[in-house]
Amino acid sequence: MTLPAYQIPNGPFGVVLNANAGRVTPRLARSVRRVVGRDHVFLTESSDHAQEVLELCVEREYQTIFAGGGDGTIVDTINTLDQHRSTGTRVPAVGVLRLGTGNAIARWLGSGRNPVRDIATYAAGDVHKSVPLRMVRCEGTLFPFGGVGYDAAVLNDYYALKNRFANTALKGLCSGFTGYLLAGLGVTVPHYMRRPAPEVTVVNLGRPAWRIGPDGKEVGDPIPTGGLLYRGPATFLGTSTSPVIGYGLRFFPHASERSGRFQLRILNISALESAWFLPAAARGTFEHPRLHDFYADRVRVIVDEAMPFQLGGDPKGYRNELVFEMAERPVTFVGRA
Repeated sequence: MTLPAYQIPNGPFGVVLNANAGRVTPRLARSVRRVVGRDHVFLTESSDHAQEVLELCVEREYQTIFAGGGDGTIVDTINTLDQHRSTGTRVPAVGVLRLGTGNAIARWLGSGRNPVRDIATYAAGDVHKSVPLRMVRCEGTLFPFGGVGYDAAVLNDYYALKNRFANTALKGLCSGFTGYLLAGLGVTVPHYMRRPAPEVTVVNLGRPAWRIGPDGKEVGDPIPTGGLLYRGPATFLGTSTSPVIGYGLRFFPHASERSGRFQLRILNISALESAWFLPAAARGTFEHPRLHDFYADRVRVIVDEAMPFQLGGDPKGYRNELVFEMAERPVTFVGRA
């Protein structure tokens, strides 16, 4: 289980805001600069610009970087910092401001709705928690949660809906949580009601894996390296080291309960059932005969029909085969105590 340490902030820190994020406004930037100082606040306009800014933050030896934007911004931040760490360079801890849509990691860390207040609390030297969290890695990218299936399909449909109405009076309705609901219930569910579930094969490539019982404990015999974890139809397959995904949904309730293992969740229910069971899934209490949970550290997933794919809440196209594995080193996050 991931246990936090508590400490008093010490040393310089910076704030990196994604200027393209909807909640990052000039007014917000001015408020943050009044707290931190103009020289320590950066607005990034592109991925390349963000990499340059983060490199500068590493050179300045900031103890912590607060990143502001969506979950994709946070994933980009930890991956850029990991590139520096792989060369032996010390990298800052990462604070996460609640400035995106899903705010998965921000919610898990306890970030408040007012990012300026969070930064002011840190700047004032109030006790904060330091949380080491190992990421999952896939296709060279670190991320806290990701997978294939319905959730990625909803993301695809949400972005299509959002872009379609971006310059209309319906812009607000088609963004944020209401936009996800409209996309999921209005587009994804009807589309997938007419399609059979793909056949999925999952092979354990790492250390012995375990099936998870409803109480989070291992059940049955360990599944050895090379062993078959699952073969059959599946409408969702996800991996996570964070119990919380977007909007605070506790969809992976056992994700941080076993050191060195992520939670692998496989589900085979219809799109309509997924919508019906969403409240229970959000609370982390969802149970179903066709729900399969495992603790694992490296698996290969093979699908007979390409499924929509997402990493950290960002759609990544479609995939027939993927390898998910635990990252070697944890990312240190900073959150409110």
